[in-house]
Amino acid sequence: MALVVIIFVVAILLTLTGASLLFSSLDLKATSTMKDGTIAFQVADTGIHHALAVIPAGTTFNYSTDPNNPTCVIPSSSCSSTQYDFGGGYSYTVTAINTAGNTQAILTSTAFGPNGTKKVVVAYVGRGNYGLGAVSVPGSPADKTETGFSGDSFTINGNDSCNAAPATPGIVVTDSALATEITNNTTTDGGLEPGQMDNITGVGGAPSVVTISPLSQSVSQMAQAYLNVPDHPPTVLEGGNFSSNSAWGTSSSPRITRITGNTQIQGTIEGYGVLIVEGALDVSGNFTFHGLVIARGDIQVQFTGNAGVYGSLIIGESTTLDSNLELDVRGNATVRYDSCALAAANSWVPLPKAAKLVAWQEKLT
Repeated sequence: MALVVIIFVVAILLTLTGASLLFSSLDLKATSTMKDGTIAFQVADTGIHHALAVIPAGTTFNYSTDPNNPTCVIPSSSCSSTQYDFGGGYSYTVTAINTAGNTQAILTSTAFGPNGTKKVVVAYVGRGNYGLGAVSVPGSPADKTETGFSGDSFTINGNDSCNAAPATPGIVVTDSALATEITNNTTTDGGLEPGQMDNITGVGGAPSVVTISPLSQSVSQMAQAYLNVPDHPPTVLEGGNFSSNSAWGTSSSPRITRITGNTQIQGTIEGYGVLIVEGALDVSGNFTFHGLVIARGDIQVQFTGNAGVYGSLIIGESTTLDSNLELDVRGNATVRYDSCALAAANSWVPLPKAAKLVAWQEKLT
């Protein structure tokens, strides 16, 4: 009887031990699954921010309106056959559909992880602040762009001078190689000297030089839109040397000014609104402009002396194989982002705006 009792007790102990080991294994699996799920959720959130970075600045969204056939944002090919590799066994895809009015879009980021882990995040995005820097060089590659920075008194500042909007980059480019040329401490290719790095400020610190996705429209198209504004024809000036004192618009009556041909400004001139220069622009006098300055055509922009732009300066794309874009900033020249000064330009033609996160939530699958 003692032997039977002992065997019975041992069997019970073995059963309890086996059950304990089984539950421990289940706890490990649950912990592992929870860990994979948490990481996948973070990867899905990363996909949303990745999409915000690659969505071109514009005024609306141009995605599908069919929820059953959304537009693939990341990767740019086919979300049904490929995924963006995040590393560590995780990947994600991001799709988008337009909402009514095309002023907002719904992004769906789906993350995949080990052991069949899957997490989905849905985000609503709209258009935020103007998608411009203090200086914007969109669409021009490094091999077609020449930059030069002289002295230590110039300023390119993306922090909003009227404190009404978030900071923007000091310089915005669409070619990462150009951003590298400007910031790699090599002056032989037009880069900044070590002591000039803090002369360009804004988002990202100093130097604030940021690479963005191409704009939804070219600079030339943007300029043409201003020239075609109904009931607000531009004031057309012939290029040449402007050495006298004059005003190109006022704060209470901003205007669209168009200069045809190469321009040299040596006088004391103050302007408001939009200035479109179709030729080389050389500013050496006491020139101050509040608003949007667009340079297109024979694109050579040189700011020296006490030149100042408060708003935004956009330099158009190189349009021919043998033409180069040139940006030369020296002396006491200042380019300072100012969202208030851009208000008139935005009222005539909506300026491109960066995508902005409105709200997001996890979608249970």
